[in-house]
Amino acid sequence: MKFKLVLIGVIFTFCGSELRALVQTKKDTANTAVAAPRNEVLPEFPGGQGKLAEFIKSKLHPVKGLAGKKVVVYFVVEKSGKLNHVKVIKGLTPEANKEAVRVIKLSPKWKPGSLNGVIRRASFSAPVVFI
Repeated sequence: MKFKLVLIGVIFTFCGSELRALVQTKKDTANTAVAAPRNEVLPEFPGGQGKLAEFIKSKLHPVKGLAGKKVVVYFVVEKSGKLNHVKVIKGLTPEANKEAVRVIKLSPKWKPGSLNGVIRRASFSAPVVFI
């Protein structure tokens, strides 16, 4: 009986050391994969961020009492550059939220994002600041 317990203990010890080695190898592999460079290009409004701010400013209708406040709008830039799934992620009032979504939906097609040279759908968020 004592012999069986010792043998089982030896087997668990051996398996445990093998498991630790396997886990360490997976950690090393994961760290290497994370450190590998990724060529990610974010979606871009035609003309850049400055032009986006100008566009929003030109299309936005003022909402009473909200000057200087902002609504953050989330959307997906499709491979074609079209915007979809526009929604408010940080809002103010229902009227302000609706106005921010309306303006973003008026946006022309964007330059889509890419990952390692392959054009991809990408999510994006932009602040809409009321004047």
